[in-house]
Amino acid sequence: MKPVQYFIDHAKKRIHKKQYVGDRCGFIDTSIEKREFTDSAIYIEQLEENERYEKCRYCKSAQPIIK
Repeated sequence: MKPVQYFIDHAKKRIHKKQYVGDRCGFIDTSIEKREFTDSAIYIEQLEENERYEKCRYCKSAQPIIK
């Protein structure tokens, strides 16, 4: 099974599931320098426990495309 890949927004201290991230997550305003991708669940746990990062509430399922 392929590990879940995460998108980390260091500016807002939010963790997104890469497969579900979308416009509602609000990461568009975050500069590229403050973005990171990882597949390390241990790193994600450390950010949550030690740095007070939160998982994005919108990254639980696919977001609809609005035209």
